Amino acid sequence: MSMVAQGQVNREPIFIVGVQRSGTTLLAAMLAAHSRISCGPETHFFRKLAGADVCALTDARSWPGPATDFLCAIDSTGFAENGETLLVGKYGLSRADVEEYLAQTRPSVAALLSALTEPYMRRRGKLRWAEKTPDHVQHLAWIRESFPRAPIVNIVRDPRDVALSLSKVPWGVRSFAEGLLYWERLHESGAQFLADDALAYSLRFEDLLAAPRDTLSALCAFLGEEFEEAMLDTSATGKQVNSEGAPWKRKASEPIDTGRIYTWRKELTTAQNQLAEALLGDWLNAYAYPRDARFTRLGKVYPATAAILEYAGALESIAEAGVRFWEESPGERPTAHIYLGDPGNATWLSAAKPARVRDTLAISGEILKTSLAREPVYWAPGADGVRWTGYLAEVLKRILASRGITLNEETGGSNHANVTA
Repeated sequence: MSMVAQGQVNREPIFIVGVQRSGTTLLAAMLAAHSRISCGPETHFFRKLAGADVCALTDARSWPGPATDFLCAIDSTGFAENGETLLVGKYGLSRADVEEYLAQTRPSVAALLSALTEPYMRRRGKLRWAEKTPDHVQHLAWIRESFPRAPIVNIVRDPRDVALSLSKVPWGVRSFAEGLLYWERLHESGAQFLADDALAYSLRFEDLLAAPRDTLSALCAFLGEEFEEAMLDTSATGKQVNSEGAPWKRKASEPIDTGRIYTWRKELTTAQNQLAEALLGDWLNAYAYPRDARFTRLGKVYPATAAILEYAGALESIAEAGVRFWEESPGERPTAHIYLGDPGNATWLSAAKPARVRDTLAISGEILKTSLAREPVYWAPGADGVRWTGYLAEVLKRILASRGITLNEETGGSNHANVTA
Protein backbone atom coordinates (compact mmCIF):
# COMPACT_ATOMS: atom_id res chain seq x y z
CA MET A 1 0.00 0.00 0.00
CA SER A 2 1.26 3.46 -0.81
CA MET A 3 2.35 5.48 2.19
CA VAL A 4 0.89 8.74 0.82
CA ALA A 5 -2.39 9.82 -0.73
CA GLN A 6 -2.55 9.78 -4.51
CA GLY A 7 -1.03 12.92 -5.97
CA GLN A 8 0.68 13.96 -2.73
CA VAL A 9 4.41 14.63 -3.08
CA ASN A 10 6.31 12.49 -0.59
CA ARG A 11 9.67 13.94 0.42
CA GLU A 12 10.34 11.82 3.51
CA PRO A 13 13.88 10.39 3.48
CA ILE A 14 14.41 6.65 3.06
CA PHE A 15 16.79 4.53 5.14
CA ILE A 16 18.23 1.29 3.74
CA VAL A 17 19.60 -1.21 6.26
CA GLY A 18 20.59 -4.87 6.45
CA VAL A 19 23.48 -7.10 7.41
CA GLN A 20 26.58 -6.32 5.35
CA ARG A 21 26.86 -8.28 2.06
CA SER A 22 23.06 -8.60 1.85
CA GLY A 23 22.58 -6.40 -1.23
CA THR A 24 22.20 -2.98 0.39
CA THR A 25 24.49 -1.37 -2.20
CA LEU A 26 22.55 -2.82 -5.13
CA LEU A 27 19.23 -1.71 -3.64
CA ALA A 28 20.60 1.78 -2.95
CA ALA A 29 21.85 2.04 -6.54
CA MET A 30 18.44 1.01 -7.87
CA LEU A 31 16.65 3.64 -5.79
CA ALA A 32 19.23 6.26 -6.78
CA ALA A 33 18.40 5.54 -10.44
CA HIS A 34 14.86 6.81 -9.78
CA SER A 35 14.21 10.31 -11.11
CA ARG A 36 13.13 11.58 -7.68
CA ILE A 37 15.54 9.81 -5.32
CA SER A 38 19.23 10.36 -4.56
CA CYS A 39 21.57 8.19 -2.51
CA GLY A 40 25.21 8.86 -1.70
CA PRO A 41 27.96 6.80 -0.02
CA GLU A 42 27.48 5.16 3.36
CA THR A 43 27.60 7.67 6.22
CA HIS A 44 27.76 5.39 9.30
CA PHE A 45 26.21 8.48 10.85
CA PHE A 46 24.33 6.94 13.78
CA ARG A 47 27.25 4.70 14.73
CA LYS A 48 29.54 7.74 14.79
CA LEU A 49 26.93 9.71 16.69
CA ALA A 50 26.78 7.01 19.37
CA GLY A 51 30.30 8.01 20.42
CA ALA A 52 29.56 11.73 20.59
CA ASP A 53 27.93 14.10 23.09
CA VAL A 54 24.65 14.66 21.27
CA CYS A 55 23.44 17.28 23.73
CA ALA A 56 26.56 19.35 23.11
CA LEU A 57 26.27 18.94 19.32
CA THR A 58 22.66 20.15 19.29
CA ASP A 59 22.97 22.87 21.95
CA ALA A 60 21.32 26.00 20.50
CA ARG A 61 23.78 28.24 22.34
CA SER A 62 26.77 26.93 20.37
CA TRP A 63 25.02 25.77 17.18
CA PRO A 64 26.31 25.11 14.55
CA GLY A 65 29.99 25.11 15.59
CA PRO A 66 30.36 21.72 17.35
CA ALA A 67 27.91 20.15 14.89
CA THR A 68 30.00 21.34 11.96
CA ASP A 69 33.19 20.07 13.62
CA PHE A 70 31.58 16.66 14.15
CA LEU A 71 30.38 16.24 10.56
CA CYS A 72 33.62 17.47 9.03
CA ALA A 73 35.66 14.99 11.07
CA ILE A 74 33.77 11.84 10.03
CA ASP A 75 35.82 9.33 8.09
CA SER A 76 33.01 6.90 7.40
CA THR A 77 34.87 3.87 6.08
CA GLY A 78 38.51 4.71 5.51
CA PHE A 79 38.10 4.06 1.79
CA ALA A 80 39.09 6.91 -0.49
CA GLU A 81 36.91 8.47 -3.17
CA ASN A 82 39.07 10.35 -5.69
CA GLY A 83 41.66 10.59 -2.95
CA GLU A 84 39.10 11.82 -0.42
CA THR A 85 38.54 9.92 2.83
CA LEU A 86 36.42 12.39 4.81
CA LEU A 87 32.67 11.93 4.49
CA VAL A 88 31.98 15.58 3.64
CA GLY A 89 34.41 15.30 0.74
CA LYS A 90 32.69 12.18 -0.55
CA TYR A 91 29.46 14.17 -0.56
CA GLY A 92 31.16 17.01 -2.45
CA LEU A 93 30.86 19.44 0.43
CA SER A 94 33.18 21.90 2.14
CA ARG A 95 33.17 22.97 5.75
CA ALA A 96 31.57 26.25 4.69
CA ASP A 97 28.78 24.33 2.92
CA VAL A 98 27.99 22.32 6.03
CA GLU A 99 28.12 25.33 8.32
CA GLU A 100 25.88 27.38 6.04
CA TYR A 101 23.25 24.62 5.88
CA LEU A 102 23.21 24.05 9.63
CA ALA A 103 23.02 27.78 10.39
CA GLN A 104 19.69 27.88 8.57
CA THR A 105 18.15 24.95 10.49
CA ARG A 106 17.04 24.29 14.04
CA PRO A 107 19.46 22.20 16.11
CA SER A 108 18.61 18.49 15.86
CA VAL A 109 20.05 15.10 14.99
CA ALA A 110 17.95 15.12 11.80
CA ALA A 111 19.53 18.43 10.72
CA LEU A 112 23.02 16.97 11.22
CA LEU A 113 22.48 14.12 8.78
CA SER A 114 20.44 16.26 6.39
CA ALA A 115 23.36 18.69 6.12
CA LEU A 116 25.09 15.97 4.08
CA THR A 117 22.22 14.37 2.22
CA GLU A 118 20.06 17.34 1.21
CA PRO A 119 22.74 19.38 -0.62
CA TYR A 120 23.81 16.15 -2.36
CA MET A 121 20.18 15.55 -3.39
CA ARG A 122 19.69 19.09 -4.71
CA ARG A 123 22.82 19.00 -6.86
CA ARG A 124 21.33 15.98 -8.62
CA GLY A 125 18.00 17.65 -9.18
CA LYS A 126 16.18 15.14 -6.97
CA LEU A 127 13.33 15.69 -4.50
CA ARG A 128 13.96 12.94 -1.95
CA TRP A 129 17.06 11.41 -0.44
CA ALA A 130 17.90 7.91 0.70
CA GLU A 131 20.69 6.89 3.06
CA LYS A 132 22.25 3.44 3.00
CA THR A 133 24.42 2.18 5.84
CA PRO A 134 24.02 -1.53 6.66
CA ASP A 135 25.02 -1.29 10.32
CA HIS A 136 22.29 1.28 10.96
CA VAL A 137 20.18 -1.84 11.55
CA GLN A 138 21.59 -1.55 15.07
CA HIS A 139 20.27 1.99 15.49
CA LEU A 140 16.70 1.76 14.21
CA ALA A 141 15.07 3.31 17.29
CA TRP A 142 17.35 6.33 16.93
CA ILE A 143 16.48 6.67 13.25
CA ARG A 144 12.78 6.56 14.10
CA GLU A 145 13.17 9.13 16.88
CA SER A 146 15.06 11.49 14.55
CA PHE A 147 12.92 10.87 11.44
CA PRO A 148 9.42 9.91 12.70
CA ARG A 149 7.84 9.47 9.24
CA ALA A 150 10.80 8.07 7.29
CA PRO A 151 10.40 4.58 5.76
CA ILE A 152 13.08 2.07 6.72
CA VAL A 153 13.83 -0.58 4.11
CA ASN A 154 15.52 -3.77 5.30
CA ILE A 155 17.04 -6.16 2.76
CA VAL A 156 17.60 -9.79 3.79
CA ARG A 157 19.84 -12.37 2.13
CA ASP A 158 20.23 -16.07 2.87
CA PRO A 159 22.62 -16.01 5.87
CA ARG A 160 24.71 -18.82 4.38
CA ASP A 161 25.50 -16.63 1.36
CA VAL A 162 26.15 -13.66 3.64
CA ALA A 163 28.56 -15.67 5.78
CA LEU A 164 30.41 -16.93 2.71
CA SER A 165 30.66 -13.41 1.30
CA LEU A 166 31.83 -11.96 4.62
CA SER A 167 34.64 -14.53 4.71
CA LYS A 168 35.97 -13.26 1.37
CA VAL A 169 36.30 -9.52 2.04
CA PRO A 170 39.38 -8.04 3.76
CA TRP A 171 37.41 -6.47 6.61
CA GLY A 172 35.12 -9.48 7.13
CA VAL A 173 35.14 -12.59 9.29
CA ARG A 174 37.76 -15.29 9.76
CA SER A 175 35.49 -18.26 9.13
CA PHE A 176 32.13 -19.31 7.80
CA ALA A 177 30.92 -20.11 11.33
CA GLU A 178 31.89 -16.63 12.51
CA GLY A 179 29.95 -15.18 9.58
CA LEU A 180 26.81 -17.09 10.62
CA LEU A 181 27.00 -15.80 14.17
CA TYR A 182 27.72 -12.27 12.94
CA TRP A 183 24.62 -12.41 10.72
CA GLU A 184 22.53 -13.66 13.63
CA ARG A 185 23.73 -10.93 15.98
CA LEU A 186 23.14 -8.04 13.57
CA HIS A 187 19.91 -9.36 12.14
CA GLU A 188 18.40 -10.00 15.55
CA SER A 189 19.44 -6.55 16.77
CA GLY A 190 16.79 -5.02 14.50
CA ALA A 191 14.32 -7.86 13.94
CA GLN A 192 11.77 -6.92 16.59
CA PHE A 193 11.78 -3.23 15.65
CA LEU A 194 11.28 -4.06 11.99
CA ALA A 195 8.42 -6.42 12.82
CA ASP A 196 6.62 -3.81 14.92
CA ASP A 197 7.27 -0.58 13.01
CA ALA A 198 4.53 0.41 10.57
CA LEU A 199 6.96 2.30 8.33
CA ALA A 200 9.43 -0.59 8.01
CA TYR A 201 9.56 -2.78 4.89
CA SER A 202 11.59 -5.95 4.32
CA LEU A 203 12.48 -7.62 1.04
CA ARG A 204 14.73 -10.50 0.01
CA PHE A 205 17.90 -10.03 -2.02
CA GLU A 206 17.06 -13.19 -3.95
CA ASP A 207 13.72 -11.73 -5.08
CA LEU A 208 15.43 -8.50 -6.10
CA LEU A 209 17.67 -10.51 -8.45
CA ALA A 210 15.13 -13.04 -9.69
CA ALA A 211 12.22 -10.63 -10.19
CA PRO A 212 13.63 -7.09 -10.00
CA ARG A 213 10.72 -5.34 -11.73
CA ASP A 214 8.05 -6.88 -9.51
CA THR A 215 10.12 -6.47 -6.34
CA LEU A 216 10.93 -2.83 -7.02
CA SER A 217 7.34 -2.07 -8.04
CA ALA A 218 6.09 -3.37 -4.69
CA LEU A 219 8.73 -1.37 -2.85
CA CYS A 220 7.93 1.81 -4.78
CA ALA A 221 4.24 1.41 -3.94
CA PHE A 222 5.18 1.28 -0.27
CA LEU A 223 7.36 4.37 -0.64
CA GLY A 224 4.66 6.30 -2.45
CA GLU A 225 6.62 6.40 -5.71
CA GLU A 226 6.03 5.20 -9.25
CA PHE A 227 8.26 2.40 -10.47
CA GLU A 228 10.60 3.51 -13.27
CA GLU A 229 12.35 1.23 -15.76
CA ALA A 230 15.52 3.25 -15.23
CA MET A 231 15.81 1.65 -11.79
CA LEU A 232 16.95 -1.57 -13.48
CA ASP A 233 20.10 0.14 -14.83
CA THR A 234 22.61 0.82 -12.06
CA SER A 235 25.66 1.33 -14.28
CA ALA A 236 25.92 4.98 -13.19
CA THR A 237 24.35 5.03 -9.74
CA GLY A 238 26.30 2.00 -8.54
CA LYS A 239 29.38 4.22 -8.55
CA GLN A 240 27.60 6.97 -6.62
CA VAL A 241 26.77 4.75 -3.65
CA ASN A 242 30.10 2.93 -3.75
CA SER A 243 33.64 3.99 -2.88
CA GLU A 244 36.44 3.31 -5.33
CA GLY A 245 38.39 1.73 -2.47
CA ALA A 246 35.70 -0.92 -1.99
CA PRO A 247 35.99 -3.20 -5.05
CA TRP A 248 33.75 -5.87 -3.50
CA LYS A 249 30.80 -3.54 -4.20
CA ARG A 250 31.43 -3.20 -7.93
CA LYS A 251 28.74 -5.72 -8.81
CA ALA A 252 26.20 -3.04 -7.89
CA SER A 253 27.17 -1.26 -11.13
CA GLU A 254 26.94 -4.40 -13.26
CA PRO A 255 23.92 -6.09 -14.86
CA ILE A 256 21.81 -8.18 -12.49
CA ASP A 257 23.41 -11.58 -11.96
CA THR A 258 21.05 -14.32 -10.80
CA GLY A 259 24.08 -16.55 -10.30
CA ARG A 260 24.53 -14.81 -6.93
CA ILE A 261 21.42 -16.56 -5.61
CA TYR A 262 22.17 -19.47 -3.23
CA THR A 263 25.91 -19.64 -3.90
CA TRP A 264 26.11 -21.74 -0.75
CA ARG A 265 24.80 -24.72 -2.73
CA LYS A 266 28.04 -24.72 -4.75
CA GLU A 267 30.51 -23.75 -2.03
CA LEU A 268 29.45 -25.28 1.29
CA THR A 269 30.25 -28.77 2.47
CA THR A 270 27.39 -30.87 3.80
CA ALA A 271 28.76 -30.43 7.33
CA GLN A 272 28.95 -26.63 6.99
CA ASN A 273 25.36 -26.44 5.79
CA GLN A 274 24.23 -28.76 8.58
CA LEU A 275 25.81 -26.39 11.11
CA ALA A 276 24.23 -23.36 9.44
CA GLU A 277 20.79 -24.91 9.57
CA ALA A 278 21.34 -26.12 13.13
CA LEU A 279 22.13 -22.56 14.22
CA LEU A 280 19.79 -20.53 11.99
CA GLY A 281 17.10 -22.89 10.75
CA ASP A 282 14.34 -20.86 12.41
CA TRP A 283 15.38 -17.74 10.47
CA LEU A 284 15.72 -19.75 7.26
CA ASN A 285 12.13 -20.90 7.79
CA ALA A 286 10.95 -17.35 8.55
CA TYR A 287 12.23 -16.06 5.20
CA ALA A 288 11.28 -19.20 3.22
CA TYR A 289 14.88 -20.14 2.42
CA PRO A 290 15.52 -23.77 1.41
CA ARG A 291 16.70 -26.26 4.00
CA ASP A 292 18.37 -29.59 3.34
CA ALA A 293 19.31 -30.83 6.82
CA ARG A 294 17.20 -33.05 9.04
CA PHE A 295 17.30 -32.89 12.84
CA THR A 296 16.01 -35.27 15.49
CA ARG A 297 16.82 -33.33 18.66
CA LEU A 298 16.82 -29.86 20.19
CA GLY A 299 20.07 -29.08 21.95
CA LYS A 300 20.59 -26.85 24.99
CA VAL A 301 23.99 -25.18 25.39
CA TYR A 302 25.53 -24.67 28.82
CA PRO A 303 26.64 -22.17 29.93
CA ALA A 304 24.35 -19.88 27.91
CA THR A 305 27.04 -17.19 27.95
CA ALA A 306 29.66 -19.40 26.30
CA ALA A 307 31.52 -17.91 23.35
CA ILE A 308 30.07 -20.39 20.87
CA LEU A 309 32.49 -19.45 18.09
CA GLU A 310 35.36 -21.00 20.07
CA TYR A 311 33.63 -24.37 19.76
CA ALA A 312 32.53 -24.22 16.12
CA GLY A 313 34.26 -27.51 15.27
CA ALA A 314 32.53 -29.33 18.10
CA LEU A 315 29.15 -27.81 17.28
CA GLU A 316 29.54 -28.88 13.66
CA SER A 317 30.04 -32.45 14.84
CA ILE A 318 27.00 -32.20 17.13
CA ALA A 319 24.88 -30.78 14.30
CA GLU A 320 25.95 -33.70 12.10
CA ALA A 321 24.50 -35.98 14.78
CA GLY A 322 21.08 -34.38 14.18
CA VAL A 323 21.02 -31.74 16.92
CA ARG A 324 19.71 -28.21 16.27
CA PHE A 325 19.81 -25.15 18.53
CA TRP A 326 16.42 -23.54 17.82
CA GLU A 327 12.89 -24.51 18.81
CA GLU A 328 10.52 -25.96 16.24
CA SER A 329 7.62 -25.03 18.52
CA PRO A 330 7.37 -22.72 21.56
CA GLY A 331 8.31 -24.43 24.79
CA GLU A 332 9.92 -27.45 23.11
CA ARG A 333 11.96 -29.45 25.61
CA PRO A 334 15.65 -30.00 24.82
CA THR A 335 16.65 -33.65 24.42
CA ALA A 336 20.40 -33.10 24.01
CA HIS A 337 22.66 -31.18 26.37
CA ILE A 338 25.89 -29.53 25.30
CA TYR A 339 28.51 -28.34 27.78
CA LEU A 340 31.16 -25.96 26.51
CA GLY A 341 34.51 -25.22 28.07
CA ASP A 342 36.24 -25.77 31.39
CA PRO A 343 33.94 -26.36 34.39
CA GLY A 344 36.37 -24.23 36.42
CA ASN A 345 35.44 -21.20 34.35
CA ALA A 346 33.58 -18.41 36.13
CA THR A 347 30.64 -18.83 33.74
CA TRP A 348 30.07 -22.34 35.10
CA LEU A 349 30.48 -21.92 38.87
CA SER A 350 29.82 -18.98 41.17
CA ALA A 351 32.70 -17.13 42.81
CA ALA A 352 31.72 -17.80 46.44
CA LYS A 353 32.69 -21.27 47.72
CA PRO A 354 29.26 -22.35 49.13
CA ALA A 355 27.60 -21.31 45.85
CA ARG A 356 30.26 -23.19 43.85
CA VAL A 357 29.41 -26.38 45.72
CA ARG A 358 25.70 -25.78 45.06
CA ASP A 359 26.37 -25.18 41.35
CA THR A 360 28.52 -28.32 41.11
CA LEU A 361 25.77 -30.47 42.65
CA ALA A 362 23.11 -28.95 40.37
CA ILE A 363 25.16 -29.46 37.18
CA SER A 364 26.18 -32.98 38.22
CA GLY A 365 22.56 -33.88 38.89
CA GLU A 366 21.47 -32.52 35.50
CA ILE A 367 24.16 -34.52 33.68
CA LEU A 368 23.26 -37.76 35.49
CA LYS A 369 19.54 -37.21 34.97
CA THR A 370 20.03 -36.63 31.25
CA SER A 371 22.30 -39.65 30.94
CA LEU A 372 19.81 -41.93 32.72
CA ALA A 373 17.10 -40.73 30.31
CA ARG A 374 19.39 -41.96 27.51
CA GLU A 375 19.59 -38.47 26.06
CA PRO A 376 23.00 -37.45 24.70
CA VAL A 377 25.39 -35.31 26.71
CA TYR A 378 28.18 -33.59 24.77
CA TRP A 379 31.23 -31.93 26.26
CA ALA A 380 33.63 -29.72 24.30
CA PRO A 381 36.36 -28.99 26.88
CA GLY A 382 38.40 -26.64 24.74
CA ALA A 383 42.09 -25.98 25.36
CA ASP A 384 41.66 -25.17 29.07
CA GLY A 385 39.57 -28.23 29.87
CA VAL A 386 42.65 -30.45 30.14
CA ARG A 387 44.45 -28.49 32.88
CA TRP A 388 43.85 -28.42 36.62
CA THR A 389 41.29 -25.76 37.59
CA GLY A 390 40.18 -26.93 41.03
CA TYR A 391 38.60 -29.87 42.83
CA LEU A 392 35.00 -29.02 42.01
CA ALA A 393 35.83 -28.54 38.35
CA GLU A 394 37.64 -31.89 38.40
CA VAL A 395 34.49 -33.58 39.74
CA LEU A 396 32.47 -32.20 36.84
CA LYS A 397 35.14 -33.14 34.30
CA ARG A 398 35.14 -36.74 35.50
CA ILE A 399 31.36 -36.96 35.35
CA LEU A 400 31.27 -35.45 31.86
CA ALA A 401 34.07 -37.71 30.64
CA SER A 402 32.32 -40.84 31.93
CA ARG A 403 28.74 -39.98 31.01
CA GLY A 404 29.03 -37.90 27.88
CA ILE A 405 30.52 -37.60 24.44
CA THR A 406 33.77 -35.66 24.67
CA LEU A 407 34.61 -33.67 21.56
CA ASN A 408 38.07 -32.64 20.46
CA GLU A 409 37.75 -29.03 19.27
CA GLU A 410 40.57 -29.22 16.73
CA THR A 411 38.91 -32.01 14.79
CA GLY A 412 35.36 -31.89 16.10
CA GLY A 413 35.83 -35.63 16.60
CA SER A 414 34.60 -37.73 19.50
CA ASN A 415 37.17 -39.11 21.95
CA HIS A 416 34.63 -41.50 23.37
CA ALA A 417 30.89 -41.90 23.30
CA ASN A 418 29.16 -43.70 26.11
CA VAL A 419 25.80 -42.33 24.99
CA THR A 420 24.59 -42.53 21.43
CA ALA A 421 22.68 -39.61 19.96
